[in-house]
Amino acid sequence: MILPIVPLIHIFLGFLALAWGRSARATLIAGFLFDAGAIGAYFAGSGWFAPIALGGWKAPIGIALSFDQTSLAFFILAAGLELAVAVYVWSEKRRPYFFMLLNVLFGSTYALVFAQDLFNIYVILELLTLTSFLLVAYERRARQVWASLKYLLFASFGMSLFLLGATIAYGYTGSFNLNDIQTSVAASSGAPWVGLAFALLFAGAAVKAGIFTFSLWLPAAHSTASTAISAVLSGLVIKMGVVVLIRLHSVLRLDLPLLVLGAVTGIIGAAYAIASLDVKRMLAFSTLSQIGYLLVGLSLGGEAALTGVLAYAVAHGWFKGLLFLSAGECTRAVGSTNIPDLINARARIPLAARLGLLVGILGIIGMPPLAGYIAKGALIGGGGGWSLHALFAVIGIGSAATFVRLFFLLSPRFRAAAVPPSRVVALSSLALPVILFLPIARGLFGNALPRSAWSGALVWESIGAIGIGLLLGRYLSRRPLRLPQRIFQAEAGVVSILAGFLAVYLLLTAAGTVQTAADSGTVSS
Repeated sequence: MILPIVPLIHIFLGFLALAWGRSARATLIAGFLFDAGAIGAYFAGSGWFAPIALGGWKAPIGIALSFDQTSLAFFILAAGLELAVAVYVWSEKRRPYFFMLLNVLFGSTYALVFAQDLFNIYVILELLTLTSFLLVAYERRARQVWASLKYLLFASFGMSLFLLGATIAYGYTGSFNLNDIQTSVAASSGAPWVGLAFALLFAGAAVKAGIFTFSLWLPAAHSTASTAISAVLSGLVIKMGVVVLIRLHSVLRLDLPLLVLGAVTGIIGAAYAIASLDVKRMLAFSTLSQIGYLLVGLSLGGEAALTGVLAYAVAHGWFKGLLFLSAGECTRAVGSTNIPDLINARARIPLAARLGLLVGILGIIGMPPLAGYIAKGALIGGGGGWSLHALFAVIGIGSAATFVRLFFLLSPRFRAAAVPPSRVVALSSLALPVILFLPIARGLFGNALPRSAWSGALVWESIGAIGIGLLLGRYLSRRPLRLPQRIFQAEAGVVSILAGFLAVYLLLTAAGTVQTAADSGTVSS
């Protein structure tokens, strides 16, 4: 019975934050303590996490909630980021409604990872859109307001496509429940409505998932939001679209769209990250690139591939959150987000921020034995052969080339700068799991974590990609890339989403006969 209680507790804490005034920040800590207790109860073997249909109504009427491996992985990821953000903003002066929105955002993510029906997923995604929109624009700066409005426009259009797809699925199956839809899809034997419905559902989720051509709102929103919000958006919220794709993939095989869009997102996202001179915009584009790993891994199908996807999602959430928080301390000390300015004034950067950047950079570029290396090994363990290794190597080279410039900020010469102790604790709370990711992953996934995640061959493959990426980054630092920027303007966004939807539909059609997850062994738990 705890599944509906978890999100409701966070919603309650959100309203409590409004009533408490100056003590509102404590509600985030209270939420984390509740979440930590729930996670502990799960590992202690509690039966509180049994599936439930709210109100006692069975499908297709009831709202089904369940707890599986996907739910557990994102529950742990969200709890870790919740603690880091709560501690990071402890010394900041924030209005109570800021903490209310953060509580609602975390509650919404928990509700989404438990949801098992399309309409409930749609409603929660809309709530996430609204809270994210308000948090991006919280400081009411002109760039933030415009970025949040653009995000709201694109997300609303994407959710309209998602709702249309859910309506088509309901019209032919009589249910929003994913299990019922899977049964009907299997019996439909490639009916035309299946490809159309799932292309619309895919497109709607892709707008939230950080997929290139669908999520062109992301660089502006993630780079202009305040530091703590950027960490939550890139580390957690963007992956709620991936959660929806995992659920859809458990009903109908989406291998070809996931593979193609994953490769495009990974490579183009890395290219734009390399070309960015603003550190927060660079981190935002890097998030696009990293989503490519998750999509390609998910396209492999099967339990091993899903384990790799979940492992990488958790790892990325933690080291990307660490990078945003560390970069925030750097920009606070220097007074600029421009990378050349940060390099020129690197002596002002506090030691805590330097160490946080070091761990985050080594984690994201896949340095053994940190989180990125272990999680990438888990992805490769899902199968795919030499082509997967080659694609991951290209994306990895792009990541290393992106972050080579930030190594200049790690100079040992520095002047001691005042950093609130709470922020040191926040950075440490994310740095430690990045460093100790192997035992955490083994505890989380057990025997499902492939031994390839720490094989000798992968060590040399990772080091080789890092070395080539560092050389490429040094070369490109003298010959900067010039890539088109007009595609990120608002008027291009809707056209890009429609073009992406058409591409997904054509890819599903090109894949031939419809294959359900039940036929192929793809599962979501």
